Amino acid sequence: MGTRINSAAVLGAGALGSLYGAWMSRAGLDVTLVARESHAGQIAAKGLQITSPDASQISVPVRAVSDPGLVGDVDLLLLASKSFDTQELLENWPGRPAFAFSVQNGVGQAAELVERYGGSAVGAVSMVGATMSNPGEIRHTFGGATYIGDLPTSNEGSAGAIGEALSAGLEVVVSPDIASVQWSKAVLAVAAMGVVGLTRQDYHRVFLQPDSRAVFLELVREAGSVAVADGAKLVDLPGPLGVASLLSLADDDALARLEAIGHEMVESGATNVRVSILQAIDRQRPLEVDAVFSNVVSVARAHGIDVPLVENVTRLLAAVDAAIRGDL
Repeated sequence: MGTRINSAAVLGAGALGSLYGAWMSRAGLDVTLVARESHAGQIAAKGLQITSPDASQISVPVRAVSDPGLVGDVDLLLLASKSFDTQELLENWPGRPAFAFSVQNGVGQAAELVERYGGSAVGAVSMVGATMSNPGEIRHTFGGATYIGDLPTSNEGSAGAIGEALSAGLEVVVSPDIASVQWSKAVLAVAAMGVVGLTRQDYHRVFLQPDSRAVFLELVREAGSVAVADGAKLVDLPGPLGVASLLSLADDDALARLEAIGHEMVESGATNVRVSILQAIDRQRPLEVDAVFSNVVSVARAHGIDVPLVENVTRLLAAVDAAIRGDL
């Protein structure tokens, strides 16, 4: 690929997308954030305010708009919206990127990009956490790598070109098997978002409470069986909770490991981690049930695998989502 990446647009720039926009700007790219009107307005007026995990604060000047139609062609498109907003955002953006990737939840998050932009799209996984304190203000809750990898449909070398362009601003790992990385995160997302979404607990409490950590483990086992059946080679991603290692343990040992993680989080001060589904529930915004849960259930059925707990959690969260949307 000979295209040099100089400009980027972030569609759906909430907390996570805004953080990536700031990092891209730090890498030297000309960045435009497409965000909700209140968030975009505050950024335009005062810059993007970021509080880091060590409590230090910076202000990043970056262009922000609420109308995707105001953004033309860019070299790189980052899709960071909730999955249910994807179609509308892309339909209202007139540009066409040379490269595109998504940091959305779910193993099928690149499908819409592939359909629209073909070989320009690559697969990606974000291990970064962020929350929005107020419009124009975000908190970076935990760091981590961003994994990028070519899909079977990608133009050769696309992931490497993106990684090279962004490496000055963020930690990027180019993976030769991005599908396995996506599944490795997706398995943990089913467990974390499932338990947190139904119990409304902060993340560390999931591991300290016996019932919630038992359900967490069973969700990991069910979703992990689906991933393996779909051809994934599950791996331990950076962080205290490695899905491959957890699945290799007997139940008693696995539960003990989860409890230890809860205590480690408390000891390190990581007691303010609110999983994205809990942030959505707090704000009474729609949930990503289809992207995170229903897709796993569909793949399980395609492989003839029973996942009763995942199915029931999916149904319950669909009911929560319906109540939020007013679809009763």
